Amino acid sequence: MKLFHKIFLCFVIIFGITFQVAGYLLINYAYENALAQSKTLAFQDFQYNRYILQSILYSEPNFLDDGEAQLKGISTSFTVPAAVCDGEGKCIFSNMALSAGELELGEGKKDGLAYRLFEKDGEGHIYVWDYVTQDEKGMYLITQTDIGSVLEGQKNMISYFQRIYLVILCICFPVVFLLTQAVTAPIKRVGKAARRIAGGKYSGRIRAKGRDEISELARDFNRMAQQVEEKIEELSDVARQKEDFAANFAHELKTPLTSVIGYADMLYQRDLPREEVKSAAEYILNEGMRLETLSLKLMDLFVLDKQDFLLERMSVREMFRNLEQGMEAVCGRRNAALHLEIEEGYVEADYDFFKTMILNLIDNSVKADSRDVWVSGENYGDSYMVSVTDNGKGIPPGELGRITEAFYMVDKSRSRKQHGAGLGMALVARIVELHRAKMKIESDGKTGTRVRIVFASGEENGDE
Repeated sequence: MKLFHKIFLCFVIIFGITFQVAGYLLINYAYENALAQSKTLAFQDFQYNRYILQSILYSEPNFLDDGEAQLKGISTSFTVPAAVCDGEGKCIFSNMALSAGELELGEGKKDGLAYRLFEKDGEGHIYVWDYVTQDEKGMYLITQTDIGSVLEGQKNMISYFQRIYLVILCICFPVVFLLTQAVTAPIKRVGKAARRIAGGKYSGRIRAKGRDEISELARDFNRMAQQVEEKIEELSDVARQKEDFAANFAHELKTPLTSVIGYADMLYQRDLPREEVKSAAEYILNEGMRLETLSLKLMDLFVLDKQDFLLERMSVREMFRNLEQGMEAVCGRRNAALHLEIEEGYVEADYDFFKTMILNLIDNSVKADSRDVWVSGENYGDSYMVSVTDNGKGIPPGELGRITEAFYMVDKSRSRKQHGAGLGMALVARIVELHRAKMKIESDGKTGTRVRIVFASGEENGDE
């Protein structure tokens, strides 16, 4: 059963039961009040007719000894149907609908009086009786008070209530139907949106109005859909990058291997002059060195992705002091001048990968035909910033967003001549991520490049 039908049936059942119970209680309350008023009237009638009987006993002490005609004559003195019985309960006179013998005299006492309610064939009466004495003479007096109007009023109320109930049900059904639709419509929209997402349309959203639970559900669904869309885009980017990685890797292997095999076959098959042999061997050597660089950097990337590393609090100045010789060697291969300015500070780092990161940045700078490379480190608020700046060819602004992709090279021909594989900045980006740092690359494509890396400072700055 659908939620719409469940809510609709619940509304109808609850309304029906509630209205019936409320109607029953109301009718019963009205009937009890009317009956209580009738009882009060019956007691008043009895007391009034008691006084009449006592006055008759006082004025005619021997009227009980008179004939039956005389006894029947007193019936005109009573204001309501009544009966008179002797002390043993034998009926002397009665003009009531119920015979006096059917009453159990002495039961049903209330405030000195006895009463009983009789209902039969749509008619009802209240009988009140008591033992009346006057000058040592006594008898039972029974009065009858009609409550047919009360019973008739109850029947009329029940009939009227049933008609109202049917009319209200006829009005209630469409109202409940519309209310149920209004309640379930947002849930249906959520279901439709979920089916759209399941069908691959991740951009669909639900308009959420109000602050009720369903509106909160719609807003939560929208947030979920946003996260799903972002995650799908992220997975798509990852899949694209993997495809690009595989394609680039195959290309980077195919080109040098084809050349190496071709030159090796030429050397093997033919007798060449010495100069041509040296030229072929040099090409094979260069391509072999590029393949070696490619394999080493791929291994570094693989290790970074598969292992967790423990970062230690280390002095930045001490790390650069140990790195200085290696940095100068990298700059020396391209006749670039190294300018080092390091302020003391502490960061959480892995020395080996920190070294790999800095040397790769400097290597990229000198490969860009830089004459000078500036490496600086300074405390940056609660953090520590390392900058590598050069005055080389720079990076076109439109390509800054892709510079950290694997195998991406700004100048492919120049990179291959310098044994580049396009993995240096990808490796740097992964090391930066490992250190929970942030990297920003700035270049106008003409006057060099600046790379800034901001590390979280290790506890406190300064020497220990």
